[in-house]
Amino acid sequence: MGKLLQVRVSAATIDPGKVEDAWPILSHLAYPPGHGYAPAQRGVLELVDTLHARLTAGDVPQAVAGRIRPGVEALTRQVESLREALASWQAEKAQLLTEKIEDALDDLEGQAGYR
Repeated sequence: MGKLLQVRVSAATIDPGKVEDAWPILSHLAYPPGHGYAPAQRGVLELVDTLHARLTAGDVPQAVAGRIRPGVEALTRQVESLREALASWQAEKAQLLTEKIEDALDDLEGQAGYR
């Protein structure tokens, strides 16, 4: 790397607007209307981070929290693995992890459904 110019491997949500379309229930749990909190970006990784934070704070209805807590905890570990892979310049591993994270969010969306 140069003295001033760095090369980074990163993962970013190309169109954050599609996150809510893909996972509307999880998005509602992470960013409830009138709550006032929302990160600057509402991408995939921010969704996982916010869900984890809201579960930890007890801000998710108990019935739903019980259903999604194990999945959110697993997702949080996958996101950490993704960040480690990116930091280690393991682009192929990171790509596989992005797919696993999205698949896990699909599964979690079904588990979060209000019954």
